[in-house]
Amino acid sequence: MDPEIQNALLAAAEAVMVGPGFSQLTVDGLVRSIGSTRPTFYRRYLSVAHIAFDVIASKFGTGEPPSTGSLLGDLETLQRADIAMFSSDLFRKNLPGLLESIRTDDAIRQLYGDAFVARRRENLGRVIEAAIERGEQIRADWDLDLVSDVLVGPILARTLLPGTAVLDDDLACVTARVAYGVLSERRDRRPGGS
Repeated sequence: MDPEIQNALLAAAEAVMVGPGFSQLTVDGLVRSIGSTRPTFYRRYLSVAHIAFDVIASKFGTGEPPSTGSLLGDLETLQRADIAMFSSDLFRKNLPGLLESIRTDDAIRQLYGDAFVARRRENLGRVIEAAIERGEQIRADWDLDLVSDVLVGPILARTLLPGTAVLDDDLACVTARVAYGVLSERRDRRPGGS
């Protein structure tokens, strides 16, 4: 396949995504803007959701796990990167449409889960394992999915819900500290207990 056409499609999709957003991303609009045809698009992508995912993945990828020397520092670095991603026009303007595609399209759900969510969680797992190797005190029964949810949940809520507070460095630091607390709290602690 011609890489020039592929790059042209990605550039055209990105222009729509940072402009009017996902709701205006159409196969006809993309191929018209690069002077191509629908079969050219469909030889590369199953849908506009697939190309939108490709654009986002090319801009934000999954990154390398940070190595600041402390678990809290690494968690803050991960959070700052996610806040930068979620607050970008590219992500913010397209997230609702992508979430709808994930809900309704099994192929997109699988792609998003395997190529985006799972890889980010693997990075978080590597950060936690590195902290354990350094001798930081981490709960033996730590739960990667729970820690991931603690980190991403507030960012996602502030991105999607109107009238919520901004995505900023304070949020990165607070959510990193909460996740750090989840990872390091003693097992026998109970709410309301001593």
